[in-house]
Amino acid sequence: MASAELGYDEFVDAIGEFADAQTTLVQHGKTFRFAQRMLARQTATDAAKLYQFCRICDDLVDEAPDTDTAIARLTQLKSSLSQSNCGLPSIQSFQQLKADYGICDIAITGLLDGMASDLTETTKADENELLQYCFRVAGTVGLMMCPILQAPRTAEAFAIDLGVAMQLTNISRDILEDAHKGRIYLPQTWLGGLSPKHIIYSSPTQKLVIQQAQQRCLTLAEKYYCSAEIGLKAIPSRNRYAMFCALHLYREIGVEIARQNYAFDDGRVVISNRHKLGVLLKRAFYNPLNSYGDVHQAELHNSFKHLYQSDA
Repeated sequence: MASAELGYDEFVDAIGEFADAQTTLVQHGKTFRFAQRMLARQTATDAAKLYQFCRICDDLVDEAPDTDTAIARLTQLKSSLSQSNCGLPSIQSFQQLKADYGICDIAITGLLDGMASDLTETTKADENELLQYCFRVAGTVGLMMCPILQAPRTAEAFAIDLGVAMQLTNISRDILEDAHKGRIYLPQTWLGGLSPKHIIYSSPTQKLVIQQAQQRCLTLAEKYYCSAEIGLKAIPSRNRYAMFCALHLYREIGVEIARQNYAFDDGRVVISNRHKLGVLLKRAFYNPLNSYGDVHQAELHNSFKHLYQSDA
């Protein structure tokens, strides 16, 4: 009992480090904050609440001092989510958001499963495992955002694709940072069995292999960005432009990585506000309603559709 209480107290302390939802977004989600300004007021407020919940899930694992603590935190989080009044404002805020918008349990469970997998899986064997991970930690966020954006159910597959694309971009950007944490998200079939140590202290030959895998990951991301762009037309106009901005600003990270010749060991690529404005100005007269096609490519979900379709 004393151990359980100690675990709960540690969890409460970790949750307590988060300020209100908007402050969390401003501090940690610079690209999303940039796009948030274009959302309708209530949508912007509720999107910040969802962002905070996802950030809490991520940080409870990544910022834990050890694996046992991270596992205990996730267990406490699941328990708190199941309670009608857990006494934790940030969790209760998300519970109210879930109730208001009918956010599906399968998306929340998938997100938590993705976070938990970081504690036991340090590599991804192949592209299928990579895409399953991306769905869990980011495609699920797309699912949760759909009702907040007032998008119809037909937009869900495209929203998943945007989350997957963004996560693939994150993975391509954070190769060295992840290696220092003992994790490799690029598939081993692409890397030929390289370890985190090989990435951190790569020889010229190993560096070339990693750069080719990085480029391959960004090429894969582009397929999902193209699909996500098609789905923008289903979103109400005010919110559509905000998601258009989010898509292209995040996509630009990959463009900048390529511009810097896939220098994964030179530090994290950051897009300045001036750069972001330039990206949006270039596309100022683009109309998302003119996106080519309107049918989702089902094969994009072949690796992970069983994770959210009960009849798959």
